[in-house]
Amino acid sequence: MWRPLQSVVVMLAMAGVCAGQAQRMEAPKVVPLRLIITVDGDAEKAGYVTVELMDSVGSSSATDRKLTDNDGRVSFQALAGLHRIRITGPDIRPYDGELEIVRNEASHVERIRVHRAETDRRTSETSPRGPVPALRLRVPAPARKAFEQAGEAMRQQHWQESRTLFETAIREYPQYDLAYNGLGMVEVELNEVDAARKSFSKAIELNPDFPAAYRNLARISFAQRNYEEADKLLVKSLENEPLNVWALSSAANAELILHKYNDAITHARKAHSVPHQGLAGVHIVTALALEATQQPSEALKEYQLYLDEEPDGRDAARAKAAVARLGADATPPK
Repeated sequence: MWRPLQSVVVMLAMAGVCAGQAQRMEAPKVVPLRLIITVDGDAEKAGYVTVELMDSVGSSSATDRKLTDNDGRVSFQALAGLHRIRITGPDIRPYDGELEIVRNEASHVERIRVHRAETDRRTSETSPRGPVPALRLRVPAPARKAFEQAGEAMRQQHWQESRTLFETAIREYPQYDLAYNGLGMVEVELNEVDAARKSFSKAIELNPDFPAAYRNLARISFAQRNYEEADKLLVKSLENEPLNVWALSSAANAELILHKYNDAITHARKAHSVPHQGLAGVHIVTALALEATQQPSEALKEYQLYLDEEPDGRDAARAKAAVARLGADATPPK
């Protein structure tokens, strides 16, 4: 018999809360995590790209986003367990993957290879696709210079200096949407979440077609478990970057939690239509939403797709159990 999915969906929605409860029962272990990012092999280092460390369900605290150094290295203090990783930059394809830190590890080092972006495709988190907004064509030279200096200070992780320079750029040109977005990113690094929210919101007010600012604001909403707000922001970002795999998969997760099953199915399947390395979990999201809408045969296909992509993934046991259960339900009695 097809079993109700309410408990499964609630389990997914409450995964972060349950993890927190488990950590209170057993003291969490913080492990030094070092990532080494290279481009198309091991020779070229991915310097000054953005690395976001998330928990197993794709949520991150506001400070878990850093830039690599010139040698493609970045370090975090992370709890033992499963983590998702997202890497973005102007010259690389967005990377989404996961890693696991075993509890008895004293430290963890992970090497990740990313791929160079196609020359005709813009992947910068700070530059939306399509025509350049008119307000960016009027940036005076002093504001542009301060903005560029702020970006360089940011790459060197000189956060206070970078904030001062972004604020200078904004004083020189109060309509500088990119500067407000950059300021918000620095404020996130400084754990000034309320200020970051205001900066990202101002960037959107100045430029309502700024997908990166919507995504940055959505990350804060996810961290605060405001899934309704996060979903609205992600859907808005997809109007201008409809194939952003992080936005698609994150929207699908939020919609599953919110029981917006048809929307979750649509976004998860669209995420599957573009490269989604490390995000095979979109098939689990799709399958759960399909079961919730009483489409077991379609759900069975999604579970099988997950196993094809990640036969030893963190959701492999769940997928195998679902395949066995749904396959048995589909077999006619003798």
